[in-house]
Amino acid sequence: MSFEQSYASWCKALNDIGFAVEAFLNPPASEAELQALQEEIGFALPDDLKALYLKANGQIDVFRAESAEPGEIVTPFFGAYDFISIERALTNYRLWKGIFDEYGEKFHESFNEGVIRVRQGDAVYPEYWRPGWLPFSIDGGGNSYAVDLSPPTSGTYGQVIVIGSDEDERRVLAPSISAFLEFALTRRLELEEGEGIWYCFDIERLSPLTS
Repeated sequence: MSFEQSYASWCKALNDIGFAVEAFLNPPASEAELQALQEEIGFALPDDLKALYLKANGQIDVFRAESAEPGEIVTPFFGAYDFISIERALTNYRLWKGIFDEYGEKFHESFNEGVIRVRQGDAVYPEYWRPGWLPFSIDGGGNSYAVDLSPPTSGTYGQVIVIGSDEDERRVLAPSISAFLEFALTRRLELEEGEGIWYCFDIERLSPLTS
């Protein structure tokens, strides 16, 4: 499935549960913004991440929305994780790059050692953070879905990983954003938490459609 197909299908799935997603997306990013992002972080962006930002430069803060119209509910684009703008992604990246540079050789000892583990069989470094881990989606606790632009040799450039203060286990969710959306489309979208018009769900914990 191409990115265009997986993106369109995911938007339809969100609409089907009552979230009029298109009404809550920001205008598209520009090619110039994508180029500036690449130049600042020093890594080439995967094609599907660029394609995602050319669809929308993140989403508005749905938990500040006063109405779900023209839908019935509002939810983060990635279930429990907001689709963030390039500006917010860079703010997060700069923060951790600054900490990484400040600690230097002591970063691993201070943040990784004895804390971070890797899910068995997943090709990702056992680190709290490293250059090349770019968030594109963040939850309310600061945990992120990120593209891994500096994977080990057994990993895949642009694979989707989970990082953050509540996430001691590094794991690969999919080899690409397109594949992650394809995986999400195989899940039964059941709203797990909600109050009023605001709902969320954890893509990783959803049951398969076939069950």
